[in-house]
Amino acid sequence: MPIMDPMSTRGPTLGSFVAVLVALAVFASCASWQTAARTEQWTLYAERALTSEETRQYVQSIEPARAAVADALGPFESRVSLYVWEDGDAGPVARSSSAQLNEGGTGAVQEVPGIGPARVRAFHARTKTFFGPSSGIYLGAPETGTAAHELVHARIAEENLNLPLWLEEGLANVLGDGYQEGERWVVDGLSCWPLRELTEARITDAEFVRLLALSAEDSSDVRENVLAHFVGWAIVFDLYRESGKLDWRAWVERYGRGIDPSEARMRMQRTLTPAALESWLERLKDAQPAVRVATAKGLWKLRSLIAVEALLDAIEREKDPLARVAFAINLLASAGEMRLPENLQRRMWRQAWPTLRRAELDDPREQKAIEELFATFRWGSRSNPRAPLEALRRFWAE
Repeated sequence: MPIMDPMSTRGPTLGSFVAVLVALAVFASCASWQTAARTEQWTLYAERALTSEETRQYVQSIEPARAAVADALGPFESRVSLYVWEDGDAGPVARSSSAQLNEGGTGAVQEVPGIGPARVRAFHARTKTFFGPSSGIYLGAPETGTAAHELVHARIAEENLNLPLWLEEGLANVLGDGYQEGERWVVDGLSCWPLRELTEARITDAEFVRLLALSAEDSSDVRENVLAHFVGWAIVFDLYRESGKLDWRAWVERYGRGIDPSEARMRMQRTLTPAALESWLERLKDAQPAVRVATAKGLWKLRSLIAVEALLDAIEREKDPLARVAFAINLLASAGEMRLPENLQRRMWRQAWPTLRRAELDDPREQKAIEELFATFRWGSRSNPRAPLEALRRFWAE
């Protein structure tokens, strides 16, 4: 499914859905794809010649994602096709059942009613007829989490499974949330955007039943598509916490033909409880720094004092310099999302300010961004933190 950030419109007619398919078919057929990179497991195509740096970024994001998905869902049976998607028109993609939404960053913007703006990051095409885009994954940016999300759809397509949309998207959202440590994608699974939105949403029983009944083959409007992602994540995250592992085949066996709405509602509500968040935040004490960073990423989205206090406790005891940077950035972003009590503000600045000032990152682009970000907080500065934060996405973006 395509990947986006928060926004909406309601109810495509049959005619509009046909128009979506035609638009996607034209988009795919007009493209003159050339091979940009190729491994034994996948091939990357692009409409234009990529620079060596662009190619490197895509390779370094795709391979860890493929390895993580293969480890969780089993080896891919055939070579996966991936396409660098630079079309920029979010409309047809967002309204298809394959639209995947992310919060923040660059990408084509789509409005989601009752939720807000979202950005299309990528999508997976599972074409069974002549009409429609070539089967494969269309990536709008070289992001490992985005690639992992879409590779889940590709792996499920290989199994020829027609799952409820909530189940497929739930699996994709869990595996797509994490942190890249070198050549390894460390899965976390706590997806903060849906957690925040579902906590505030009021989904009627009738709408909830409709969301549970959707399949990836069905036509759905943008709001339904986004809510199916969110509800699916909440249910699968509860199953994940309950079993202690991604026992996906057992879940497909049990829920592949549907789930009782009362059980689905119970599992979603269990994910939304403060106790569930507090227990997951214990991962900020994990022995592996990468797990601690993966847990911290995106916590700013929650607008939660529980998360802020956990991050403050974590940064005060943290010894790993990279993890400290991730904690500091997410704390600063939290302060931008909500008004912190004065005592928490003081604690935050005592930790975040020296962490940014002393940071030494291996990537020169990220080091420059950290220095620019630090400069934006100096007294009298008129610098905008948006550009440096974009260069530091791997520390805060889900």
